[in-house]
Amino acid sequence: MQITERRIGQSIILDLTGELSYANRTTFKAAVERSKRAGCRHLILNMQGVRFLDSSALGTLALLAQSFPAAQGMVSLLNPQSYVKEIITLANLHQILPVYNSEQDALAGSRLPAAG
Repeated sequence: MQITERRIGQSIILDLTGELSYANRTTFKAAVERSKRAGCRHLILNMQGVRFLDSSALGTLALLAQSFPAAQGMVSLLNPQSYVKEIITLANLHQILPVYNSEQDALAGSRLPAAG
C-alpha cells in the first residue's frame, strides 16, 4: 500500500493506493497517527486507489471512526471504487463514516455543524 498525505487547512487527505488489509495495517495506522499528531481536525481517506479491503481493514476503519472524533475531529471516506463501496455499505460503515464522491464535498463536510 502506498499512502501520500496532503494538508488543506485543518484537513489532511490520505491518498491510499493498493490493498487495505491486515498485511499493511501498520503502515496505515502509522499514517493516521502522524495525522493526529499534526493536529488534523478532519481526516479524509481517499479510497479511489484502493482496490481491495479485508475484514481487518473494516475493523480498523470502524475503530478509527470511534476513536478519532473523540480525540479531535472527524474521519471521512472519499470516492471508494464500486467494489470497496459495496463492502463498506454491507458492513454498515457508511453509518459511522461519511462517504463523499468529491474532494470538494468532503472538505465542505468538515465545516458542517454536527448533526444532533
